[in-house]
Amino acid sequence: MISIKDIASLINGELNGDPDFIIKGACNLQNGKKHHITFLDSPKFTKFIDGTCASAIIIRNDYIIKDSNKIFIKVKNPRIAFAKVLEKFKNNEILEPKISDSSFIDKTAKLGKNIYIGNNVVIKKNANIEDNVVIESGSVIFENCNIGYNTYIGPNVTLNYDTKIGSNVHIDAGCVLGADGFGWSTLDKKQKKIPQIGNVVINDDVWIGANCCIDRSTFESTIIGKGTKMDNLIQIGHNVIIGKNCLISGSTAIGGSTVIGDNVTIAGQVGIIDNLNIGDNSIIAAKSGVFKSFKSGSFISGIPAKNHNDRKRQEVLITKLPDLNKRIKNIENFLNNKDQIVD
Repeated sequence: MISIKDIASLINGELNGDPDFIIKGACNLQNGKKHHITFLDSPKFTKFIDGTCASAIIIRNDYIIKDSNKIFIKVKNPRIAFAKVLEKFKNNEILEPKISDSSFIDKTAKLGKNIYIGNNVVIKKNANIEDNVVIESGSVIFENCNIGYNTYIGPNVTLNYDTKIGSNVHIDAGCVLGADGFGWSTLDKKQKKIPQIGNVVINDDVWIGANCCIDRSTFESTIIGKGTKMDNLIQIGHNVIIGKNCLISGSTAIGGSTVIGDNVTIAGQVGIIDNLNIGDNSIIAAKSGVFKSFKSGSFISGIPAKNHNDRKRQEVLITKLPDLNKRIKNIENFLNNKDQIVD
């Protein structure tokens, strides 16, 4: 529990209401609860204010408060402010530094201070684990891996050899980083495996959701740029380079040797073939199939993916095709001296 004045101080907001009112938790606007706080960041949701049972609402600075029994806190960005509030109520288990007796740690591995290593963790030769790292149960860290400061490795994660993880990285359960890249060549109608001798590099402040796979490169590095956030169930092929501060939604697959620029947003279930370039600040809509490169600032959608505005214009024209077909038939009938007119 926390007083509303303390929440207002936390998010640097302007409080309108009883400063000593106690907040017990956070909720959404539509299904609010008494003594809980929610947020409103879009005018289209103002209709829910009177009906919600939430006691306090975080709103934008420019929102005009009408007669209401609610407590309001005005901020510049309600969504970001609410995220700070959620951190206060998040049920985080505090993991005290320890090394489980059931773990196996090679004698050549280097371990930093204040680390947590769960049950049945395996850390192999010459691995380097920096300070404040958490490695949950069942994870395997192969030879020559590096895990940077304050990084979290979830349960049953595999880091194959030479994988390099930066600081403040979060890798959720079931991820495999550094698996063999999908490199094959056909010889006499048989598939010949091309050895993959590179590695995977994850830069600082990256978030990788559950059950993602990032393949190691053929020669150099498959790279995830600083600040990029990845959802669950994402496949990143060998030699891929993803820039800084990208957002990649679930069930997306990116083919080998493709380069994704900085600040690119990729929605869910997108497929991108190999050896493409997607420019900085681009947006790829959900379920798009990308078969060619796009310049910076592109907004693309569909299968095959095209400029979104071009696609919308084409779809409008497609709806006119039946009428155009009738008109063409009428012209043909007129030219052929036929009396039949198509309705």
